[in-house]
Amino acid sequence: MDKLSILQSVKRCKIMDNLNTDEIRLYLILLANSRDNGDGKMLLRIINGVLGEGFSMDRLKAACRKLSEYGLIEVPASSLEQINDNDSKLVYKIFPVEPT
Repeated sequence: MDKLSILQSVKRCKIMDNLNTDEIRLYLILLANSRDNGDGKMLLRIINGVLGEGFSMDRLKAACRKLSEYGLIEVPASSLEQINDNDSKLVYKIFPVEPT
């Protein structure tokens, strides 16, 4: 999985135009942290360290849901439900964007 190609496809599809700053920043961090197969795990404290302590769990969950709606990521519901402190891990998968 070529991360640059994925990012370019997202840009071509103009998906970023429909995302707010939280969603874009989170997506970029998750994309950068994902493995070659698109799988990723990230501690909430790392996300907060990058995005700032003001990035609450509610904002994280809302951003994950929006990214999922656009088919950019998949986050198992159990992963979102288990996020409750800085030692929690967000488990996710990044998907290539299919042109429409």
